[in-house]
Amino acid sequence: MSAPVLVTGAFGQVGKRVTELLLSRGQAVVATDLRTATALATAEELAVARPPGTLRTHFADLLDRDAVETLVVDHRPGTIIHLAAMFSPQSYRNPRSARRINVGGTENLVHAGRQLPAAPLLLFASSAAVYGSRNPHRHPERITAETPVAPIDQYGEDKVLAEGIITGSGLPHAFLRLGGVLSPDATAGINADHLVLIRATPGDNRLHGIDARDAALAFANAVDRRDSIDGKVLLIAGNDSYVRTHRDVEDSMFDAMGIGRLGPSASLPGDPADDRGWAFTGWFDTTESHALLDFQQHDWPETVAWVAAAQPRFLRAALRATGPLLRPAIRTALALQRRIEHRGPYAEPWSLIAARYGSQALAGGSGETGS
Repeated sequence: MSAPVLVTGAFGQVGKRVTELLLSRGQAVVATDLRTATALATAEELAVARPPGTLRTHFADLLDRDAVETLVVDHRPGTIIHLAAMFSPQSYRNPRSARRINVGGTENLVHAGRQLPAAPLLLFASSAAVYGSRNPHRHPERITAETPVAPIDQYGEDKVLAEGIITGSGLPHAFLRLGGVLSPDATAGINADHLVLIRATPGDNRLHGIDARDAALAFANAVDRRDSIDGKVLLIAGNDSYVRTHRDVEDSMFDAMGIGRLGPSASLPGDPADDRGWAFTGWFDTTESHALLDFQQHDWPETVAWVAAAQPRFLRAALRATGPLLRPAIRTALALQRRIEHRGPYAEPWSLIAARYGSQALAGGSGETGS
């Protein structure tokens, strides 16, 4: 029997779909996550489905080095898919906790993996955030695996530090740097902090999205392709139908929810003369990653339809009916909020983020360079 796959963050947006895919293929999966009501419900759903693979669920804290070592040594995974993290913008509120989880947790996992007699393949979920602010007027080319990392925020810096730990570990590994992951889960989980991040992002900022089902497929397929991906940086985003702007993606999601498109006036543009005036997303060259992992199975309209179908019918109908009133009200509220914040003609996202969360939300702001 093949060695099991250990999945951290196994019941999150991508994790639960990776776990489900592996189980459907008859794979034994050791699924670990923090114990929450959502994680418990997801674990129960997967168990009730009775897939051909074997699911072993362990709720563990990656900050507990002894517990992580016990988990890894007891199960001896052949592959570790490391998805667990504290994501932005939540991480902006708790940068020190985020660093302990994102960097220290990775360090504990690497330490445990190195105790095994047969080194496991470590597949790390990294992010477009490692590339920092991308001014499309000065960098019209797509991001490639060779594009230098230059994180501008704390979350991107965490990912770069974690990648460094893995690179230095000697373990076989691959970094799967994700674009903007889209699913019904993402729209349902939007809170006030996400709305700040959305407002901060220039409307004409490049955004390369990916359907969460395709992101999960990339990780699942990577499990059996150790020799061809070891040591690689793989850019994980959708096909060219997902090459869009922030304003277009946001409007498509608003439309899927029933509100309708807000239009260009809902966002401020980026400053063409300011390299720090853009968000940390760009368009990926996915030629190599797709050739190796064969994960781009959906088109943009399918993702939008998936999000729309997941909305409660009565709510979507109500939003559709009130949309003609809601849209101008939202646009007016956004304009008023910008005036109160004394924002100028350009988005200046990192000025807004720093004003809201403090300088610790930016790279170098925490005063820490490791776990």
